[in-house]
Amino acid sequence: MGGIAGLILDEVDPRGTGWLTAMTQRLYHRGPDDGGAVAFGMGGRPAVRRRLAAPAETVDWCHVPMRLGLGARRLAVVDRSAAGRQPMATPDGRIWLVYNGELNNYVELRSELRDRGMIFEGHSDTEVLLAAYRAWGCECFKRLDGMWAVALCDWAAGRLVLSRDYLGIKPLYIGRFDGGLAFASEIKSLLVLPRAVWDVNQAGLRDFLCDGRIDHTEHSLFEGIWSFPAGCWVELDLRARGALHAGGAVRRFWRPCFGWSDVSDAPRRVARSLADSVAAHVQGDLPIGASLSGGLDSSAIVSLVHRLRESDPQARPCLTQHVFSASLPGSHLDEASHAKAVVDMLPGMLWHKTEPTPQRMLEALTSLMWHQEEPFGSPSVYLQWEVMRLARETGVGVLLDGHGADGLFCGLEGLIPAYLAHLVRRGEVLTFRREYRAASRDHYTFGGLAVHVAAALLPEWTRRRLRLRRDARRQPWLVRELFSAEEMPGMCEVLGLTPADRADGTWSDPTLSRYLWSRLLWDSLPSVLRFEDRNSMAFSIEGRMPFLAREVVELAMRLPMAEKIKDGSLKAVLRKAMRGVVPDIVLDRRDKIGFSAPTADWMRGGLGEWWRDLLGSQSFRERGCYEMKAVDKLVARFNGGDTSVALVIWRMAIVEQWARQFLDRAEANHGHAIA
Repeated sequence: MGGIAGLILDEVDPRGTGWLTAMTQRLYHRGPDDGGAVAFGMGGRPAVRRRLAAPAETVDWCHVPMRLGLGARRLAVVDRSAAGRQPMATPDGRIWLVYNGELNNYVELRSELRDRGMIFEGHSDTEVLLAAYRAWGCECFKRLDGMWAVALCDWAAGRLVLSRDYLGIKPLYIGRFDGGLAFASEIKSLLVLPRAVWDVNQAGLRDFLCDGRIDHTEHSLFEGIWSFPAGCWVELDLRARGALHAGGAVRRFWRPCFGWSDVSDAPRRVARSLADSVAAHVQGDLPIGASLSGGLDSSAIVSLVHRLRESDPQARPCLTQHVFSASLPGSHLDEASHAKAVVDMLPGMLWHKTEPTPQRMLEALTSLMWHQEEPFGSPSVYLQWEVMRLARETGVGVLLDGHGADGLFCGLEGLIPAYLAHLVRRGEVLTFRREYRAASRDHYTFGGLAVHVAAALLPEWTRRRLRLRRDARRQPWLVRELFSAEEMPGMCEVLGLTPADRADGTWSDPTLSRYLWSRLLWDSLPSVLRFEDRNSMAFSIEGRMPFLAREVVELAMRLPMAEKIKDGSLKAVLRKAMRGVVPDIVLDRRDKIGFSAPTADWMRGGLGEWWRDLLGSQSFRERGCYEMKAVDKLVARFNGGDTSVALVIWRMAIVEQWARQFLDRAEANHGHAIA
């Protein structure tokens, strides 16, 4: 666990080692335990390796003429000895690896590889991954279960291989700069590289300002920096002249399979699969705790962790009884009573609470934005930040979380119209009437639901076009030019790569399944994963999400929608699976909060001066994004008590905060310490 960075230069350049060092040290917070880098000349020779200490310490590379470089910061969780150091190489020095992640099945893989004659010096999963590549080549990615972003330099084959786990849990960004091609675990690592201007992705900025969508495409908000696709790997040709000619094809190593006819024991299978995943996620040499919001998902993880520890406390000495919550006393969004019900049911749990406030958020905002790197749709991200801070202060180094269940088991209201449209297409009238009435009772107005179902029956390209027209009509405070901004060229087009085939998989109901899978990969998961990764890594904590284990994902994808949404109840099969494990008061909840902040209240109170200063500033008015008369009217509406526009104002203010830190300041390339 930690962070990785690397670059392929268009030609040998002695400045490359300085760039590599700066990129890697920009990730120090992700891996303060250790650091290293290796620089290669043409054809892999010479190979010069350096250890990287604290960022302030200089590194003497002796003017190495570098063509390719790899760097890593290490957060030692499994095998904290020197045997797990990176960059890691095979004994003959022909294959080098830098890796950020955690493999759930590394023990089983190690046993299999030993049977093939492999020898291991330590017991880290990094060494197992390197051996797996030696044994199976790029086919090894199909055998992995866990989260990873990895770069493998294979000089024998003349290639650099990049790969990212099947859901994109671990980040990997790739970009073109003035001198070559680079990749890293975080965007800020790429921003140290020479480029005249890192322009803004205007289409992405528009989507965020309109409705808070971000991380929903491969594009970042920085033009020319892309998120490497989940579930894929690519080979870059190291023998080509220049990084731009490295070529290669992006290949998909995993796709889901939908459709399961026998659902009679679905709750039992879900319960067993999730329990197995929790057991696989409590490996390591650091104290392990869990976050607890009071909702179903985190309560399920905490309850299963407690059962596991109680069954054999000596077997997993690192598994602690620490759980962490964010509480908002006096707010309707406070879930402390539900979290307390879980803790009361589990004797011996050590419950730690933090009480975030807007004043404390302002104190941390510069650091929070620096680590998040891109705007976030509400102050709720700060609540998770505070949970991570509390966990670090308590001495916990690994934190389990319940993220992922909403997309897998249909815990989002927005999935209901797609399900109802599916029932219409199939002519299932009785089921449609029952579920429509239930959804109208619990989640939507009767007429409003009809509009959403009608939209769900339209082709995707039609929905996108209509949404853009709707946004242009409803957002008079944004300049019209933003609505004509076209999406920038994609990663493969710019870098000369052959794109991967679609991640469609196989299914019995292609329209609904394709929609659900698309929502999971591009809507419900990516931004949640970014928030989790950046918040946890800001405090050098490894975040783990048992719901996103491969077995759980594949099981959930095979379940029909009728098992997930039933009589208006979302995540119905998960609720059945956790009956008797999670308190009924949590299972029977119909509201969804999950570490949500009271945005309007905070913006009327402690955040008021902050956002008013931003929206009233000269720099805000000169951004070229806003119709200022309409912005002033919007602010007047909020001042008059219209809280429905609070998130709109928040998005404009947080974009201005982001622009000042990443676009305006030369200091952005020098980082910020945690407040």
